[in-house]
Amino acid sequence: MGSWDLAIALDRSNAEPLYLQLVKALEEGIRHGRFKPGDALPGTRALADLLGVNRNTTLAAYKELEAEGWIEVAPDRGTFVARRLPIVVEVPPGISAQDSASWKRASPPNEVFFQPGAPAPESFQLIPDTPDLRLAPTDAIHRAYGRVLRLHPERLLQPGWDPRGLLDLRNSLGRMLRDMRGLSVEAGNLLLTRGLMSTLNLVSRVLFAPGDAVAMENPGQFRVAEAFRSAGARLFPVPVDSRGLDVEALEALLVQEPLRLLYVTASPQLPTQVALDPARRKRLLELSVAHGFRILEGDPSLGFHREKNPRLPLASEDRHGRVLYFSSFEQILAPGLQVGFLAGEAGLIKALAQQRQLVDWPGNLVQEATLEETLRDGEIVRHLRRVRKLTDERRETMVDRLLLHLHPAISVKNPREGLSLWVRVADDVPLQAWTERCLAHGVVFYPGSLYDLHRRPLPYICLGFAAHTLEEQNEACARMALALSEARGRRP
Repeated sequence: MGSWDLAIALDRSNAEPLYLQLVKALEEGIRHGRFKPGDALPGTRALADLLGVNRNTTLAAYKELEAEGWIEVAPDRGTFVARRLPIVVEVPPGISAQDSASWKRASPPNEVFFQPGAPAPESFQLIPDTPDLRLAPTDAIHRAYGRVLRLHPERLLQPGWDPRGLLDLRNSLGRMLRDMRGLSVEAGNLLLTRGLMSTLNLVSRVLFAPGDAVAMENPGQFRVAEAFRSAGARLFPVPVDSRGLDVEALEALLVQEPLRLLYVTASPQLPTQVALDPARRKRLLELSVAHGFRILEGDPSLGFHREKNPRLPLASEDRHGRVLYFSSFEQILAPGLQVGFLAGEAGLIKALAQQRQLVDWPGNLVQEATLEETLRDGEIVRHLRRVRKLTDERRETMVDRLLLHLHPAISVKNPREGLSLWVRVADDVPLQAWTERCLAHGVVFYPGSLYDLHRRPLPYICLGFAAHTLEEQNEACARMALALSEARGRRP
């Protein structure tokens, strides 16, 4: 990797010799962490050219720094910041030496922005809705990326950028949603985003204002709840039972609060994986029209639904433009490919697109064009067919392994679709202690309390299974059983 030109300020109007100014500038840079131990420094000739000074000035400065122990000169290799400095390097106020590592550590589930921490070696990240990255079609994506850069450079330099996103991708996406999810959408009904949080940012700007009432299913997606809270929404929980969202409870809420927005995941619900009852689906759409609130419907398990008689989204039954549907390609391909999308009534999509111009100019054209290439050549369809079959097998084996190692401490039903399991924990299980012991054994999952709108304890855990083979699932469940024995104070 090439190095940047080194910027050092020298004051030629100052009576102090330039070489001493250079010594002080470099010493201060080392003290405050600008130059790290082992960093390469420019040679005396190159530094003299950069600073516009005589080479003797840089030679004198380097000799002084070497004598004081700040730098090391290695013949035939160059000049470097000393690995053993003469004093402890100062840390600027407000900056912790652990800042970079703190994002890799797990945070408590009651924190606003919970994170499970970076995966440790030989750990099992049973994170919901996480695909197996080892199966991602990286070769196909690489080929598509190359074709975009080589054959379609105009896609990267579009002066008339459409804030709804690349037209070709929206056309391909419309065909996919019509076939796979039963949605009647054209390119004008679609808006591309950079994934979940980008989507929620746009929705928060258009569908409600700070102080407005927003309802959410409970338990529900905690990242959605925190995004809406940060945008100033007043959140109201609507319970979920074995038939999905409790529409009668929603009706009671509507008597007290004029809702602006309701967030749901109806096919299936996340995290419980239950299906919204057909009568409730119909009533929910009627309430939206009667009371004037919009419905934001998430489909986090896009692509991993039943191949025969799948549960279609609520948006497939919407005849009045009340439902705004969103999903992404994160589960189909990989979370790092940040391309999501919103589907809805054309006027609403236009309002959202206008906001996208303010927060996402000039869009994500390279990523969108690459994804469109992969869709158009059929690679995503072929990949999804391969991965869906394997995912169905892993769902079966994960349920089997859980019951083998942990019954009767847990009970679980096979939801037959999606990428996570909602596991009921027996009343005599010390859930918090068990979660902590699992973490100590390298098994990470989400506790049920994370999905409660007010972070109250729930006797559930949410487990992902798609990212692990049968052998890995078996080892993870065995470790969970060991952790449970320890949490109960028993010898394993």
